Amino acid sequence: MNTSLKTILLLLILGLCGCSALGWVSSSPPATRADLQAESQRLSEIMEQQHNQLTRQQADRTAHYNSELKKVYSALDELKSTIHRLHGTKTATIVISDENCPTPPQGQTTDGKLLLGEAEWVWLDAAAQAFKTRIDTGADTSSISAAEITIFERDRKKWVSFYISHRDIRERIQIKAPLVRRVRVRQASTKEFDRRPVVLLSVRVGDQNEKAEFSLTDRSNMHYPMLLGRDFLKDIAMVDVARKYIQPKPRLKDAP
Repeated sequence: MNTSLKTILLLLILGLCGCSALGWVSSSPPATRADLQAESQRLSEIMEQQHNQLTRQQADRTAHYNSELKKVYSALDELKSTIHRLHGTKTATIVISDENCPTPPQGQTTDGKLLLGEAEWVWLDAAAQAFKTRIDTGADTSSISAAEITIFERDRKKWVSFYISHRDIRERIQIKAPLVRRVRVRQASTKEFDRRPVVLLSVRVGDQNEKAEFSLTDRSNMHYPMLLGRDFLKDIAMVDVARKYIQPKPRLKDAP
C-alpha cells in the first residue's frame, strides 16, 4: 500500500471515529481498496438517507404552513364578506307612537315640572299683583327689592314692615310679614357682610302656588324687583335660560 493511500485511509479513520456511536462506521477499519470503496459507498447511502429524511421533514413543515395559511385566508375572506353584508344592511327605522311619548302640557316638562325662562311674571299675594322676576339658579335664596325696612313685634312675635321699591314701580306697596330669620350675605363689590331679614311670602308662577322665603334687600338698580333662587326652584321647576316669560302673566284668580 503506497504512502498516499495510507494517508487517505488514516484521515478517513480519524474523521469517522466521532461518528462511531451512530453506527456509521464498521467495527474494524477497512484495509483494502475494496474495503475503502465499500465504506465510501455505505457512507454515500447514509448521506443520501439523511438528505431524503431532511427533505421529507421540510416538505411536511411546508405542507403544514400552507395548510395553516389557507385557514387564515379563509377566515379573512369570511370577515370581508361579513363586513360587506353589514355595509349593505339598511338601518332600521324605529317609530315611537305618540301614545308612548305624549306631548307635555304647555309650560311643563315631561315629568310635570314647571318650565321657566330666565325671567318670568311672578304673582305676589301680599301685593295682589305680578312682578317681573329674575330666575336665577346661581342664587340660593330668593330676594325682593325693599325699602324702609322696619322690624316690630306683633303678638310677641317679630314682624317686618317694608315697601317694595324699584325704578319700574311707581306706586308704594307696603307689605307686612312675620320675620323668619336673618341671613348673612357678603356684597360682591365689597368684603363687608350684610345681615338681611327674611320673610315668608306666597307666590304663584303659572298655575303653581308656593310659599317662598325672600331676603329683603335694595334691588332698585337691578333690572328686576324680584329674584327666585334655587330654594324655590328645586323639585318644582326647570330653567331654560335661552327663553323668557314661558309662563303666562298671572292675575287674580277670580278675575274674568
